[in-house]
Amino acid sequence: MAGERLKPGNFTEVSGVCTHPDYRGRGYARFLMRVVARRILARGEQPFLHSYSSNMAAIALYAALGFEPHQTITATVIRKA
Repeated sequence: MAGERLKPGNFTEVSGVCTHPDYRGRGYARFLMRVVARRILARGEQPFLHSYSSNMAAIALYAALGFEPHQTITATVIRKA
């Protein structure tokens, strides 16, 4: 699956990109990301996405589709004990 979520300014996030483990390696995520990114671009917006730095498979896919690293951020998750 793949979709859109955040829309800060002229940017639109490609979000929720995932493939069931039994179906990985068949090009489904690549196909869906291309569809979503093309729709965003057709509206004159800039697609962006994020990933954990340890998710090398996702980063490799994003790079193969022309995405480039832009910024590294640190996030802290705070939860009620």
